[in-house]
Amino acid sequence: MDTTVLWAAAIGALCASSLVIGAVIGVKVRIPQATVGLLAAFGGGALLCALAIELVAPTVLAFAAAPNETAKLEEAEHLLTLIGGCIAGGILFVLLDQLVNAKGGYLRKKAYVISKTAIERQAFNRKALAEVVNVPIFFNLPADKMAAVLSHMRPRFFLAGETIFSRGDSSHGLYLIRKGFVFIDHPDRAEPIELGHGEVIGEISLLAEAPCSADCEAKTDVEMLLLTPADFASLRKQIPELEQQLRELAVHRIEENRGAAARNQREQERWATLAIEAISHGGHFPAQDELRRRHQSHGNAALAIWLGTLLDAVPESLIIGISLTVAVSSVVAAGGELTFWSVFPYTLIAGLFLSDLPEALSASQQMKMQGLSTTRVLFLWGSLVVFTAIGAAAGAAMAGHIDHNMQVFIEGIGAGAMLVMICAAMIPEAAHLADANLVGTSTLTGFLCPILFKFME
Repeated sequence: MDTTVLWAAAIGALCASSLVIGAVIGVKVRIPQATVGLLAAFGGGALLCALAIELVAPTVLAFAAAPNETAKLEEAEHLLTLIGGCIAGGILFVLLDQLVNAKGGYLRKKAYVISKTAIERQAFNRKALAEVVNVPIFFNLPADKMAAVLSHMRPRFFLAGETIFSRGDSSHGLYLIRKGFVFIDHPDRAEPIELGHGEVIGEISLLAEAPCSADCEAKTDVEMLLLTPADFASLRKQIPELEQQLRELAVHRIEENRGAAARNQREQERWATLAIEAISHGGHFPAQDELRRRHQSHGNAALAIWLGTLLDAVPESLIIGISLTVAVSSVVAAGGELTFWSVFPYTLIAGLFLSDLPEALSASQQMKMQGLSTTRVLFLWGSLVVFTAIGAAAGAAMAGHIDHNMQVFIEGIGAGAMLVMICAAMIPEAAHLADANLVGTSTLTGFLCPILFKFME
């Protein structure tokens, strides 16, 4: 086998070894989310630098330094080929990424989860708005404020016979019934009352910041929207009209309960007065629960996560082989001594190595949430090391049989695919998990690190 191909396989395996390192850290050590974000930013900066210096800059500089018109035209063709390759690589990555994500591969990146959640939330809000537009407490809310309320409401589902809340429970918040029926058993009433679509429950304890005063049970399977106390505390400052509507509803309910009471009238009136006085005085998403539900909704998500990461690794591995072949050709043409370290692409490998580590760290945690054992998680990441080595060897073998223009096109595909991946996943994930200024600083640090490796070449 050609020595260059073997060198490429070794370099590919070395580069991808950070995947295993990241996976070990991800399954063995509990890393703060902010740290994961900063590592992703660092890796994104390093990869940006590597693809700019190693994949794009040589062709651009060759065009700028062309000595005559003929050379200028030739290099212009290469530059246009590079641009075309970048566009093709970006489009190809997006198409394949969407295919993998449809099977649950988006779970490998928190940024993808955030994006998908936002899209689904928008569709959910449109549907929910159409259903609750006739609910009395929302009559007087402007459209923009109604949208703000819905953005804070989370779907909740209960099976027939399931307890929604009990007397004495701390307030869950405000429930709005979308589908199904519930029973409310209040001590002031001889019989439970039944509420259905469009009805609101839990408003008294929410407004009074008091324990629930009744038992609530699902009569049928029920779908509801929940506005938590924390979200209501935020909304009541932005939308005073909402609190006013809820206060009026609460007073009406209290008066109904007072009129239905058959005993202890004085005590009940005292409670009602206190409740009404309390009413006059008056977000967070359960991210872990939602993420767990998303994992459970994709039975093959672990494999999809692995395939998604393989998708990220394919262009990287091919570029390793091609870059090594180009370096070998340059050393031979210059009459220099050809050794492994004389052609080792330090800058490119540093960028890829540093970017793969946080990706594996984050994705391995998602695999564990799928129920995979540590052994299987590490096996999957180890297999990616093998595939990367094979891909790098294939890139080196292929580069020896194609012309320079085709090499530039393949480098463009790799650069385009990696740039889209950085912008679509690594940087957004970092910005979500860590402080924006720290993310910027970490990205800069990552960008500068591969440049320092130039001193070793």
